[in-house]
Amino acid sequence: MITFQRILFPVDFSGRCAAAAPSVQAMVKRFGSELVVLHVLDLPPAGIAPPEAAAWSTLIGAEPLRQQGQVALESFLAREFPGMPVQSETAEGDPAYTIVEIARERKADLIMMPTAGLGPFRRLLLGSVTAKVLHDSAVPVWTGLHAGEMAAHSPERWKRMLCALEDYRRDLPVLQWAAEFACEQKLELRLVHAVGGPEDCEDNPSFRESLLNAGRDRIGKLQAQAGTKFEVCVDVGPAGQVIHKKAIGYAADIVVIGRGVIQKPLGRWRSGAYEIVREAPCPVISV
Repeated sequence: MITFQRILFPVDFSGRCAAAAPSVQAMVKRFGSELVVLHVLDLPPAGIAPPEAAAWSTLIGAEPLRQQGQVALESFLAREFPGMPVQSETAEGDPAYTIVEIARERKADLIMMPTAGLGPFRRLLLGSVTAKVLHDSAVPVWTGLHAGEMAAHSPERWKRMLCALEDYRRDLPVLQWAAEFACEQKLELRLVHAVGGPEDCEDNPSFRESLLNAGRDRIGKLQAQAGTKFEVCVDVGPAGQVIHKKAIGYAADIVVIGRGVIQKPLGRWRSGAYEIVREAPCPVISV
């Protein structure tokens, strides 16, 4: 059974984190999870930093910053999670590295983070911390949107899930995960596959159809291996644009992608995975 027994929610007290808090609450309630809220102070860790960094930490007054961070964390918890049992933790160091390490140490089953952009700028931005956590994490990562969109796709209202697939051999575990999760959570599941092709293939219908048929064949083989028979949407174009369009058309509440592609060398699907996270009209779970 797929469950999230412990959820890690890193916060920097920004409006993005406040906007994500209701979705975190809903996820905790849906899965009966323990919640760990983490604030990372970006200071050189003691004993590791070079002498000049330690001197700078002393000069800027690290201790008052630690105290301010603790007070801000307590205020954030009281405001965003009133009456909820929450474990809080503060740490120091590189934010992305620290988030991944705390998730490992705490045996978190899910990391929940917002993307960096807001409104019309969200498509242009993926925060460097979020991107690095997506690359380095060993556990699934939920990435959310701005407030209005997240509220419309809160975990308590989930009905439909879209699973984006690429290479049929590599993405077998992704399909199996999505199928199991959808069954357990009683969600409708549809598959989507973006086929890369020349920008002018719209002017060559026969070539476009050959691309679509090749894509359907790849996903057909994948489903045969997984023993599934979900409806499949195949389209030609950049992954982010295709998934965005299909998620809107399907009224998806959550998109699932394989994070393994993000951890590979640069390539079309890896860059496409970041594009999916940036452009998705609903939250994304990268597994």
